[in-house]
Amino acid sequence: MLKVEDLCIKIHDKNSTATVVKDVDLEMKKGDILGIVGESGSGKTMTALAIAGLLSRHDMEKSGHIIFERINLLECERRVLRKIQGSEISMIFQEPLNSLNPIRKVGWLVEESLRIHTTLDKAERRERAIKALRDVELDDPEAVYNSYPHELSGGMRQRVMIAAAMISMPKLLIADEPTTALDVTIQAQIVELLKKINRESGVAILFISHDLSLVNALCENVLVMKNGLVVESGNCQNIFDNPKEEYTKKLIAAIPGNPFDRIK
Repeated sequence: MLKVEDLCIKIHDKNSTATVVKDVDLEMKKGDILGIVGESGSGKTMTALAIAGLLSRHDMEKSGHIIFERINLLECERRVLRKIQGSEISMIFQEPLNSLNPIRKVGWLVEESLRIHTTLDKAERRERAIKALRDVELDDPEAVYNSYPHELSGGMRQRVMIAAAMISMPKLLIADEPTTALDVTIQAQIVELLKKINRESGVAILFISHDLSLVNALCENVLVMKNGLVVESGNCQNIFDNPKEEYTKKLIAAIPGNPFDRIK
């Protein structure tokens, strides 16, 4: 379904060029859950944004291949990419309050993909949106539908983002640090929700995090990134139990206690 080969991303400014992603390879099949873990600046989010087609085409140089369903997303026409974004590839972000339009009600926000990619009428969109809100286990989805983002808790807003991302039943869901702003209990709930969505819909999930314990709780396989490079990859549990790279060992050692035990 997705194959990334030799992905490199360079950012240009007036005086210099910085390479932020270097020769990244990854592959995902339908229903896979793959984690990318690393500290801030490791290149994990830039890799995810490139796959989602959300990087600028002007001040960045991208090379390699991102093949999604036989289409090279780095070379395809903009109109082709727009058809894929939101319908076949969706993305959720770290802080939904910054991503959700504060002057629009939740229902309007959740329906956005349907307005762009379908010909459903207003009543049909509302029905689909309320079902999507119910599917992410929000109590009283009709009330949430008529609420503004600021009226919801952080965990509820993240569920709204997941509902909006899943409403068109994409083949790939990219989750960029979706639990970072949440407490441990809500983190566990979001991880379990993502597992359920994967199990019931078959959507593949690319999960980005700085927390290897969260990745291990959700993902089958993981890429560990540092300074734009993949330094270690493989089965999550194997890497968690027997890391080979010193950097991976430091990420594991940085986990306070073992939050994995609380969310497993």
